[in-house]
Amino acid sequence: MAQSIPPALEDELRKYENMRRQHESQSVMLQAIVNELKEVELTLDELRKESDDVVTYKAVGQVMFKVEKPALVEELEEKQRTLTIRKEKTEKSVKSMSDSLTGLQSKIQLELSKRNLRLQ
Repeated sequence: MAQSIPPALEDELRKYENMRRQHESQSVMLQAIVNELKEVELTLDELRKESDDVVTYKAVGQVMFKVEKPALVEELEEKQRTLTIRKEKTEKSVKSMSDSLTGLQSKIQLELSKRNLRLQ
């Protein structure tokens, strides 16, 4: 005899699955931000080793433009600050979602065990 899952529990399961997808998406976005931030930091480290009169170029699409090193450093530092803020906010969001997912999973498991049900 097959038991059916109550509608309220089905809603919780849907909510959990949606939240899990959002968490996965946020985690992927966080990794992309971290990678971009590392790239900016490495570029800044290399630029700081050079004198201010060194010839520097900036790639924009498939075109490269000659730029002054101080202006490029300033632009990259601003990008670094922005990425750091985005990283911190995304980390908080991922952590919050992780905590919510854990709580919701526990709630669902408890409800399923009360009804002697298992998910397949």
